Amino acid sequence: MSNKRYINREITWLKFNARVLQEAADETVPLLERLRFLGIYSNNLDEFYKVRYATVLRALEMDSKAYNNIIEGQSLKELLFEIRRTVADQQRMYDDTYERIIEELKNNDIFFIDEKEVNEQHAEFIRKFYQNKLSHTVAVYLWDESNDWYPSLREDAYYLAIKMVRSVKRKHYRQHGFNFCFNKQKKETPMDDITYAIVEVPTHLFSRFVILPSIDGKTYFMMLEDVVRYNLEEIFGIFDYEHIESHSIKSSKDAELDLDQDVQKSFLDRMSKSLEGRRSGEPVRLVYDKEMAPDTLEYIKNILKLNIYDSVSPGGRYHMKRDFIGFPDLGREDLNFKTIKPFVPTALSNVKSYINAVEKSDHMLYAPYEDYSVFLKFLRECAIDPRVKSLKITIYRVATQSQIISALINAARNGKKVTALLELRARFDEANNINWSKTLQDEGVNVIFGVADLKVHSKIGVIRYDKDGEERKIAFVSTGNFHEKTARIYTDFTLMTANRELADEVDDVFEFFQANYKIKNFKHLILSPFETRKKISKLIDQEIENHKKGLPAQVNFKVNSLSDKGIIDKLYEASAAGVEVRLVVRGICCLIPREPGLSETINAVSVIDKFLEHPRLYWFKNAGDDLVYISSADMMPRNIDHRVEVSCPIFNPILKKEIMDTFELSYTDNVKGRLQTADSREPYQTNDLPPNRSQLSIYNYYKNKRLNEGN
Repeated sequence: MSNKRYINREITWLKFNARVLQEAADETVPLLERLRFLGIYSNNLDEFYKVRYATVLRALEMDSKAYNNIIEGQSLKELLFEIRRTVADQQRMYDDTYERIIEELKNNDIFFIDEKEVNEQHAEFIRKFYQNKLSHTVAVYLWDESNDWYPSLREDAYYLAIKMVRSVKRKHYRQHGFNFCFNKQKKETPMDDITYAIVEVPTHLFSRFVILPSIDGKTYFMMLEDVVRYNLEEIFGIFDYEHIESHSIKSSKDAELDLDQDVQKSFLDRMSKSLEGRRSGEPVRLVYDKEMAPDTLEYIKNILKLNIYDSVSPGGRYHMKRDFIGFPDLGREDLNFKTIKPFVPTALSNVKSYINAVEKSDHMLYAPYEDYSVFLKFLRECAIDPRVKSLKITIYRVATQSQIISALINAARNGKKVTALLELRARFDEANNINWSKTLQDEGVNVIFGVADLKVHSKIGVIRYDKDGEERKIAFVSTGNFHEKTARIYTDFTLMTANRELADEVDDVFEFFQANYKIKNFKHLILSPFETRKKISKLIDQEIENHKKGLPAQVNFKVNSLSDKGIIDKLYEASAAGVEVRLVVRGICCLIPREPGLSETINAVSVIDKFLEHPRLYWFKNAGDDLVYISSADMMPRNIDHRVEVSCPIFNPILKKEIMDTFELSYTDNVKGRLQTADSREPYQTNDLPPNRSQLSIYNYYKNKRLNEGN
C-alpha cells in the first residue's frame, strides 16, 4: 500500500491533456481530426498556464499559504518543476505527432509549405495576398535599448522576433561577452550593428491557414506568418542589413482578474476595468523557436521581464497551434469524423406547443445526440405566447450570436417580465457577457450581476404562465451552458419539467439571487454553497449503511473534475466499507483508484472522443430505489463551497433510466475509455464486453429508442 492518498490537481490536469494528445496520435482517428486534437491540446495548455500555473507561481512569489496543495509535503517549487518536466515530456510527443501528421497529410495530397518552398506558381499569389490584404495590418515594433518603453505583447496575438545584422566586417570568434552576439554562421558581431524588432502577425483578422492555388489536384496551405516571412524584404527594405532572421514566439499571461474594491463603482465598471488590467498581466510562460539565436532570446526575455520561475520553453517553428481547432474540413469526408444528425424526441416531434407537451410529462434533451433546437424553439414559444408572463434564466456562457439572447429580447419586447442573471466572472467570457448585459438592459431586461463573493455557475430557468386563470410554472435545468454552438460538440443534459415542487424551488433560487439573505432549505434541489457537501456526503453515508444491511448499494458519479479532498475521503470511506464506487471523470481526478487498502472498490474511467464529455450526474443505488441527479457542479472545492450550483433530481422513471443507461455505456467504454491511474500512464480500458465506443453507442441508443417509440 502506498502512503500517497491524492494526486496534485495540476498534475492530474496535465494527465487529462495527455489523453487529448493520445487522440492526436491515434491513427484510427481521422487525419484532420487528429490535427484538431493537437489544437485542443494547445488551447488547453495555454489556459493551464494562464490560470493554473499562474496561480502556483503567484503563490510562490508571494510566499502565500493560500494555494491549496492537496499533496502534503510537496513544496510549490517542487510542483513547478514537476509541471515543467511533465510538459516537456508531452512536448516531445506533441512535436513527434505533429511531424507524423504533416507527413500523412502529404500522402493525402495536402501540403504545408513555408517561405523557402514557394514555387513560381504560388509566388505571385502570395505577393498579391500580402500587398492587397496583409500589408496595412502588420504591426512592427523596433526595440531601442536606450528606451525603457516597449509595447505590451497581446495575449492572443502571434509574433515574430526579428534580428537584423547590418553590413559590417566580420571577425572570427574570440569570446562571447556583452558587446558581442552570434549569427547563424557562428560569427561575432558588435552589438551596435544589431537591430531587433517584433512583428505582429494579424491572426485576429485573417485565417491562420492561407489556401494557395491548387496544382494537379493537390491542396496547398501556407501559414499566415510564413506569408509575412516571405515578404520581410518589403517590410524592412529601408534598413541596410546583410542578414535577417525571424523566429516565432508566444507568451502566456496571468489571467487572474484583480477587482477594484471601490464600492462607489458598479460591479460592471469594476469588471470592465479589471479586464483592461488582464491585457497587461504578468507573463508566466514563453515558448520560442529553438532555432532562435541566444541573443535574440535574451532580448525577448528582457522585454517580457521574465524571472527564474517563469516557464521558458524551446519549441518548434510554429506556435499557437490551438488554431488547428478551426482547420477547414476541405470537403474530405474520409479525413473527418462522420457527421451525426441529432434526433428530435418523438414526444416533441411536430408538437404545436412545447409548453403543453412539457405540462403532460417531463422531457430531457441529451445534446448533441438529441436536437438542441427543441430547447431553442421552447424559448421562442415562451417569448411570444400571450399566456407567458415572465421568464427567468441564468447566463454563464452564450454564443457570440446567441439565439438564447434573441429569445429573451423578443420576450421583453412582447411585454413579458424577463430576468437574466448574467455572470460577469465567467472566465475568458467576461467581455462578451459585459456586452450582452448592456444589450439586454437596453431592451428592458432585468439583469442581475451574480452574487457577491459567489460565482453563479448554475444553469437554470423558470417561466410563469396562466392556464385557465391559474398560475403555472415550467422549470428547466441543465448540466451545461445555454449555448447553441457548444451544444453541437458538448454532451449535456437539459431537463424541462412542470413538476410544481421542482419549479417552485428553481424559482426560489432566483429569489435568492434577488435577495441574497433569503436562503431556503430545499426539499429536492441541492444548492451550493449551502448544501452540496453536506447532502452528497449524507447520500454516500446512506450507501455505506445500505451495504452493511445487505441492501443494494453503489455510488456513481459522472463529472468533469474530482478534486475536493473531503468528497474524496468520503469515497475512500465508502470503499473501505465495501461499497462499489464507479466514476466517469473526464479531466482532473485527484482520487487514486484501485489502491490496495485505500480504494479497492473504486474505479475511474475517462472518455476522450469526438464530443467533449460535459454532464455532471450523481447516481446512488439507494437500496434499489435509484436516486439520480443532474448537476452543474463538479466535485471541486470551488463548485461546492464558492459557487452557486444546482443539482436536480430526476423523477420521471423513463428519463432516469436513460441517464443510468448512458452512464453504463460511458463507464464500460473499451474503445475510447482510459483508466485513471496514480502514475503517468493513461491506459485504455479493456474488458470482456463487445467493442463499445460509448459516444457512438449512446447515439445508437437514442436512435433505437426513437425507432421503438415510432413503432
